[in-house]
Amino acid sequence: MLFTVLLLILFLGTPVFAQHNPGGRNVNGELVLRALQKSFPHKIDAVSFIDNDWTISAGGETFFWAGGRLLPKAEKDNVDSYSPHMFYMIAPKLASPDTFPPQYIETIRQRGNSEARRERRDSHRAFQGILYGGLKRTEIEALIDQVDFLGTKISVHHEIVEALRRVEAAIKKMDDAQAFIDSIGSIGGYSWREIAGTQRMSYHSWGLAIDIQPKRLGGKAIYWLWEQQRNKDNWMLVPLKDRWIPPLPVIEAFEKEGFVWGGKWPFYDNMHFEYRPELHEFTRLMAADPIVSGNGRDLHHVHPTAMPLLPRQRD
Repeated sequence: MLFTVLLLILFLGTPVFAQHNPGGRNVNGELVLRALQKSFPHKIDAVSFIDNDWTISAGGETFFWAGGRLLPKAEKDNVDSYSPHMFYMIAPKLASPDTFPPQYIETIRQRGNSEARRERRDSHRAFQGILYGGLKRTEIEALIDQVDFLGTKISVHHEIVEALRRVEAAIKKMDDAQAFIDSIGSIGGYSWREIAGTQRMSYHSWGLAIDIQPKRLGGKAIYWLWEQQRNKDNWMLVPLKDRWIPPLPVIEAFEKEGFVWGGKWPFYDNMHFEYRPELHEFTRLMAADPIVSGNGRDLHHVHPTAMPLLPRQRD
C-alpha cells in the first residue's frame, strides 16, 4: 500500500488536497497555502489557522481551505457546492502508461467520459480573481500584453512576460534550437473560454497558459481529448514514443520559470504549458515535510487512498 501511494505521488503528479476536515488541522492545506504565499508574496497577506481551518488572506478578504476549495468566510461550510482547486506534486519524470495499475487506468477512463466531465462542479473563483486581477473578461484583457515568443506574437498576462523571455532565452541556447523553432506550427496564449466539454474556465482565460503546436504531428498523439476520438477506450495507454513531446530542454526551461507541462498529466496535453509557480513550491514543501517524506509515519496525512483524484484535465 505504501509503495503504491509513493509511486502515485512521485510519478503521476497526484493531487494531494484532502477531504474537508472540520475536526482538526490539515497539513496539506497549510502547505498549499504557504506555497501560494511564497509564490505570490505581492498578492497574499497572511496564512493563518482560524475557526479550525487553514486560511489565506488576499485583497482584503480571507479564504478558508475547506478541503481545497478556497472559500470566502460566508461560504466556508458550503463545500458541496464547489469542486476543489487542483493542487498536486509535480512529477519528477514522465510516467510510462505501461506502468499504470489496472484500477488506475479504469479510474482515468471513467473520469474522461463526457458525462463525468460535464457534471463536475466548478471551483469557487474569487481567490483566483484576486490572484490574477479579475473575474470578468474586460478586467483580464486590461492586463494582457502582446509579446514576441519564438518568432510568434502571442498575448499573455503581463505578470508572465519576463518569465517567458527567460524561457525563450534558455530555449535558444539549446542544441538544435533553430530546428525546434522551425518545427513550430503555431503558438497560442490568451483565450477567454471554458475548458472543452466542461463549465470550468481555462487557464488560457487568465492569459497564463501557452500552447505550442508543431507543423506536423506525424500521426502522434498530442492531446488526450483528440486521441479519445480515435482511440475511445485506450487513449490513456498510448505509448510515450507515439506522443508528440517537446525536447526535454524546452520542458525544463518552462518548469524553471514556474510553468507546469501538461504532458505529465494522466489527461495529457503535450502542447500545453501553464504558469503555476505554487505547484513547484508545494512540491518542494511536500518533499521537505517529515510527515510526507516518511520517517516511519503513514501517508494518510497526504492522501486517503492509493487511488486519489487525478490531476486537472486540459486547460
